[in-house]
Amino acid sequence: MLRQNRVYSLKKGSHICTDVKEEAEYETELTVLFIILSGAAEIQSGDQMFNLESSSVLVMNPQEKVKIRNIGGTELIYNVFFFLIYELIGVSEKELRYQHVSDLFPHSGLFYSQVSAEVKNIAAQLIKTAAEEAENSKAIYLLNDLIAKIEDEYLSLGRRTFGSSFHSILQYISLHSHQALSRDAVAKYFGYHPNYFSERFKKETGWSFSDYLSQIRMDKAKFFLLEHTLTIGEVARKVGYQDGLYLSRKFRKQNGMSPSEFRKGREFERIFTFQFTGALLATGIKPTAVLSSYSNVPELLREEVSSSIQLAPDRLPTIEQWRDLKPDLIIAPTYLYPNQKIIEEMESIAPVMMLDWDTHDRLEEVKIIGRIVGREAQSNEWIQAFEEKAESARKMLKGALQEEETVGLYELRDNGKVGIWRSTARGAYNLYTMLKLTPAKRIQKEVLGPNKHLIISEDEISTYAADHMFVVIHTAMQASRIVETEHWRQLPAAKNGQIYLLRLEDFWASEGVALEKQLDIQVKCILNRS
Repeated sequence: MLRQNRVYSLKKGSHICTDVKEEAEYETELTVLFIILSGAAEIQSGDQMFNLESSSVLVMNPQEKVKIRNIGGTELIYNVFFFLIYELIGVSEKELRYQHVSDLFPHSGLFYSQVSAEVKNIAAQLIKTAAEEAENSKAIYLLNDLIAKIEDEYLSLGRRTFGSSFHSILQYISLHSHQALSRDAVAKYFGYHPNYFSERFKKETGWSFSDYLSQIRMDKAKFFLLEHTLTIGEVARKVGYQDGLYLSRKFRKQNGMSPSEFRKGREFERIFTFQFTGALLATGIKPTAVLSSYSNVPELLREEVSSSIQLAPDRLPTIEQWRDLKPDLIIAPTYLYPNQKIIEEMESIAPVMMLDWDTHDRLEEVKIIGRIVGREAQSNEWIQAFEEKAESARKMLKGALQEEETVGLYELRDNGKVGIWRSTARGAYNLYTMLKLTPAKRIQKEVLGPNKHLIISEDEISTYAADHMFVVIHTAMQASRIVETEHWRQLPAAKNGQIYLLRLEDFWASEGVALEKQLDIQVKCILNRS
């Protein structure tokens, strides 16, 4: 029986030519793939906007409505495909069981430019075949080949595009925002012509360079204002301005209050969290509303926020939702910076505190949230209790673990990949920092030492294996890989019953109270092993 981990069902494929400024709208609940062959297009789906030029690809998870508009001065020519994706969830002697998945690709879309001639040729063959019958075996084979090739190119070409180097650009601006930064200097540093840099920066974020730099400085000023020992002038100089009066004017314009008023007003009653919900709970405050994605509210936190308003996990709040929620503080991650619209909408409703996600030491993160909401004492009490709990757990594990035994945290990915995460992700902080367990040598050298995530091929797992392996899985099908594939079965940890499966739903975010609950699960895994 031929077994494929993923299968596709093509519903429609079309070759489209449009005139200047012409617009098309697709109402669909299918996965959508656009390949721009000639011209320039603007594609809109909900709050997301994409600008695609010739030889660009965009794959989007199912949307209610997608609009594409010709924004070039010439004819727009593109291929568009609509299809379903099914993932293997069960295997028996008689059958393979699949289920429909709708979130295989990134929420923000899989996008890259410089698409190869091979992708274009496969797409052309698929268009021709689909015209005869969309769901015939040849069409399914071609679609499988097309998606596989696109994913390969996305991984290999991504690092060389502006879009994929974009994160590094934003990190650089944030790191040096207190200095006399200019657009030309940043463009030169990353090897771009200043005019091209400005144009692409605007397309990627919606911000001009100067407006974006100002936004970063204002957000950093909010944190310095929590330090009551600093004068307004000192805060100004710390964020890149020489004049406290100038900072005060800009701060009032952006936030609707002076820096002094912001510094005083920390009695927040209605807090909304995009992220960091577990850290806020550690201060003793329950948010009024949350974005209900697992990346913000893991399943093991559902009961903790059962009284909070739950907003859809797959889309950002609208301005109408913001008005209905009436928050007096919004806690949001800095990865939202490239969406100027949502930042400006939030700031029109309430003060916004932007924090780097997946960056801070997890206990330091709780302290930061405690300072923001004026509950430093409560956050310190939680930290002390958590440290005592971890110390108790270490004592319990002494009889279950040999001193020389190692641990590792892994996550199964698609296409035969495995993620090995630094201590900020997926409960790894508990293993390496709170429980002070010994990591596998290569994990220490290549992940924890340089403090960076690592993606490896599944056939490399033996070189990164530990005596005790915690593996985050997304689906039941992935769990079967641990049991059935030779890469895993031959590991000493597998033979000794020391591979522990963790559900992504419980371990997506590891902040504050979520981390505490994850510690209980991880300790039980070791103590209850067969």
